[in-house]
Amino acid sequence: MLLKTKSNWLVLLASLIALPSVATAQDGYWPEGKSYCVSLTYDDGLPSQIVHALPQLKAAGLKGTFFCPGDADYRWSQDDVDRIREEGHELAGHTVNHPCARKNDWVKPGNALEDYDDERMAKELDQNLANLIKNGVKREIATFAYPCGSTYIGEDKHSYIPLVKERFFAARGTKVGFEVPSNGETNLFDVKTFAGNQRDVAYQLNQVTATRDNNGWLVFMFHGVGGDHIAISADGHKEILRFLQEDDSVWVATFQEAAAWVKSKQEGKPASASASQAE
Repeated sequence: MLLKTKSNWLVLLASLIALPSVATAQDGYWPEGKSYCVSLTYDDGLPSQIVHALPQLKAAGLKGTFFCPGDADYRWSQDDVDRIREEGHELAGHTVNHPCARKNDWVKPGNALEDYDDERMAKELDQNLANLIKNGVKREIATFAYPCGSTYIGEDKHSYIPLVKERFFAARGTKVGFEVPSNGETNLFDVKTFAGNQRDVAYQLNQVTATRDNNGWLVFMFHGVGGDHIAISADGHKEILRFLQEDDSVWVATFQEAAAWVKSKQEGKPASASASQAE
């Protein structure tokens, strides 16, 4: 459904927020009586995230997770990195060279997933993690996102998830959908996601309400915001944040916070609804 006027947007937002939750999963799973969880994640360390996403997150009072390849100042300045941390967002890993499948014509020769072995990937993950630690991330709760969602390396395409498990707390993949952790089947090293640039904002909000109706966990994956590649418009991003800001039933948590909560439930241990990454 395409919405053509601002008034139509407001009617949609009001109606979606007013809809009762039809919970098919366990009630009371999320902290503070919340019905569902949403994590806002941003890949690749893009300039438009600094220009548009950060101010919009601040205005909405929401926190996000920024998965950045290379050094943290790969496409940002150190001031940008410091700002992300100071405003309470999560800085997280995304390798150094962002390796993807060789079939992609933009992948540089020698930097395809098929060109990697365990030793090379381990070294790259260590470098990525060391940079996060240098920028104030606690080693024991650092999280990760697989570039292009691919979890394999080498010509034989074997999994490098074991290498990620040795170094990171949890990892986001690109399998499409939302998780229902109360069912006990969430793989915290290949968490499902939903791309924030898919179709229009009405479609995005339908994914949010479906997650709410199932007491689930939706991890949005954004790249460009109002610019750069695989972009959602700045206005579209703002509408999603507005919806979340106005829905009292949602827990908007960083990827690490949500993963820690799910892990605690899986292990039957108490957990805090928030966790600081700063040393």
